[in-house]
Amino acid sequence: MQMGAICLAAVLALAPAGPALAHGTYGEDLLAGSLRHYPAVLGLRILATDRSGAAIALAEGDFGQGLAILLPLANAMGEPVGELTVQCRCSAGQARRVAAHLARRILTAEGLSEPAPFVAGAQTAPAAQAIVEREVDRHPALVTLAMHVARPQGANAIIASSFGRIGKAADKDDAHVIADGAILREVTNGGRRLAVELPQLDAQGRVIGALSTSFIVTAGHDAGKAYAEALAVRDEIARQTPSLAALLAP
Repeated sequence: MQMGAICLAAVLALAPAGPALAHGTYGEDLLAGSLRHYPAVLGLRILATDRSGAAIALAEGDFGQGLAILLPLANAMGEPVGELTVQCRCSAGQARRVAAHLARRILTAEGLSEPAPFVAGAQTAPAAQAIVEREVDRHPALVTLAMHVARPQGANAIIASSFGRIGKAADKDDAHVIADGAILREVTNGGRRLAVELPQLDAQGRVIGALSTSFIVTAGHDAGKAYAEALAVRDEIARQTPSLAALLAP
């Protein structure tokens, strides 16, 4: 991914303290993918701050044309993480849709600067990632979605997710879900989020991994509804998965 001199100068002009541009990161991949998804957008720039107060700067695209629209940027929980510049030939409404698209794929500000892939040499699974993207767009209350799957002759790890960390090894909970068919539930974020981990199935009902989900819990979308939606997401993904080989297809 290339970044022109105009793009670099714009980032540094907006950030006099000079935060380093984060290269080879999940955030960089997220911006590049969003540019492909929205052809009218010419460039995207994020300035964020992590929990330690460190600045995170990311930029992709062309900032020499079009209109620059500055918007607040949130994460998937709706919490502010920084600001977004959308350089585009588009309306403010379209720019807001881009900001919402990005927010749904940000777990924390720190995650933007995590390496991509998370584990060096980890393989991507485009077919699996395409399913994740469709499910995120289909379910507005979905906060996170990750597939923990073992490749042939490989260890169980994240192959696709809504927040990066590709290649991250499975933990004990993932192994318990896969081996025992357990469904794990946990309320987090002060009661505002329900995490549900459950066996991931293919279209024949075979267990092929562990599916990690989490949902925003509100007065209108309580834990019971969120749990039912987690089951629905599992079933929707199963219908899109003829086999493990199809899920891992390039």
